[in-house]
Amino acid sequence: MNGRKRAAIKASTSIIPCVIQDSPTLPCRILLLPRRTIYEILARLPIKTLFQCRSVCKRFLCFISDPEFAKIQLSKSQVCILIKTQPLQNASKRLQLAHVESSGSNFQVSKLNFTPKSNLPTIDISHMNACNGLLCLIGSEKDYNFYVCNPILGEFITIQPPYKDIQRGSFWGLGYSTMMDQYKILQSYYPVVESNNRYVTAEIYTIGTGSWRSIGNAPIDTVAMPFNAFLNDTLHWFPCTPNGSEFIHTFDFNSEKFGTLPPPDHFREDDKKFTNYSRIGVLRGCLFMIYFTNSTRFDIWVMKEYGVKETWTKQFVVENLYPKQGSWDFYEPMVVLNNGEILMLYNNDAVVCYNQKRKNLRGTKFFRTRSQFDATAYTPSLVSLSNIAKGEQISRMQGTKDYDKLCTDGFQDCVDCGVQLVNPICSFPPFGVPYGAVNYPADIYGRNTESRCAACTDRRVTPTKSFLTLWNL
Repeated sequence: MNGRKRAAIKASTSIIPCVIQDSPTLPCRILLLPRRTIYEILARLPIKTLFQCRSVCKRFLCFISDPEFAKIQLSKSQVCILIKTQPLQNASKRLQLAHVESSGSNFQVSKLNFTPKSNLPTIDISHMNACNGLLCLIGSEKDYNFYVCNPILGEFITIQPPYKDIQRGSFWGLGYSTMMDQYKILQSYYPVVESNNRYVTAEIYTIGTGSWRSIGNAPIDTVAMPFNAFLNDTLHWFPCTPNGSEFIHTFDFNSEKFGTLPPPDHFREDDKKFTNYSRIGVLRGCLFMIYFTNSTRFDIWVMKEYGVKETWTKQFVVENLYPKQGSWDFYEPMVVLNNGEILMLYNNDAVVCYNQKRKNLRGTKFFRTRSQFDATAYTPSLVSLSNIAKGEQISRMQGTKDYDKLCTDGFQDCVDCGVQLVNPICSFPPFGVPYGAVNYPADIYGRNTESRCAACTDRRVTPTKSFLTLWNL
């Protein structure tokens, strides 16, 4: 054998074949956590970030679209400021949402714009009211309908009023009954005129039933709903009439009855004449009302225990105000930030911030509008109307997707170790179908099903030796 052949044979025998093996793709670490833990993590994200997470992967889409996650997210969502500008025709088609957080002496503001065909029905919005993540809109005088929508998801329902040719009263609003787990709309009307004495009747609409029903007479007072009026399943407001019989008026959506709440003890009969300048609302989960001692100072009283008169406490003092000459200014507290500063609506044309330590006001530039605006408290949520308005015709905005068809894989947790399973062999509907496409029984959310991962299944299939077998060995 010549030298060339020996060299070729040596070279060929020295080559060691290398087998390329694809490394298994490891799942994202967060997906290895129990489902409930993932929900608790995601529910703490801002709504804008959370909405973007739906595009991360199909698993995240299913998690965020689950009705159970929507309930957890709503319980942890923070109150945001929703404004509607007041142009010359007193109607608007667009809304702006701002989530404000404090960072030392600075603000961190996250904004969302709600526009027709993307978030809102195409109407001229004259009034708005919010409750538990849903928004109730009323159109102009020519449009008598109510529109209940979730602008985050871009869906809404249209509710026709019980009367079209009768003048509306000033009482109206969207509310929620915890006892019945139902959303309701309240509206008052002037149905009859007798001897120039007009009386007001109230109608209630339970979303999902498709019908209105009368609940009797309503107060005659003119009403302007505050920034945040809903607490303990009840709407709260001040009557605008100077000679009102009580300070605080209420409507309970559980009992469907009007009522009143007692003010602090030091309030006098003469103070009722200044209810036009006073305000009521909700701060940090407690009912509050403001009391002007003079034109340059007011106190914020908080009811620590709801319904108990003795728990009224003077918690904040706002002073060093400089009203316009010859008039009083209107202040309405909206949000107390983490650093203790209070955001307030000022004369319906600006948002100001009061520093309790420095005892001074400073302006903000959250909303740059050329006209006055209405503001209401809105808690962004992923609560779908498909889960709470069954039987109603739900409309989706243009550009929104029907995620029912996109999320078809089933996800469950291993009942032994808690690891998430993909397409488990089980007899109940797949987990993660959004928008109420599946009505989940209560036991599915518990960890009492028989879905297990492969490792836990192998441990259960492997026969365990009894004590007698080991003794005989």
